[in-house]
Amino acid sequence: RVYSPEELHKKAEAEKVRRLAEAESAIAPLARAVKLNIATDEEIKRLEAWELYSVMVNRVDTSKLDWPDKPAINDWQD
Repeated sequence: RVYSPEELHKKAEAEKVRRLAEAESAIAPLARAVKLNIATDEEIKRLEAWELYSVMVNRVDTSKLDWPDKPAINDWQD
């Protein structure tokens, strides 16, 4: 099946919403740890990476898809 430009745009917008929700789900507990002054250095780095990812996803023009890479969990392990 070939999708119309409108269908592709709707699919891209849905993907953007999904990615932003995933980022917010990762950010919430990390931000809480920072707020409570109990975050580890690793958690602070993960929070910064997820917040950057969230901003970059939010900036994606869904008519010209160029998704940023999601932060990798393994990047934060020693």
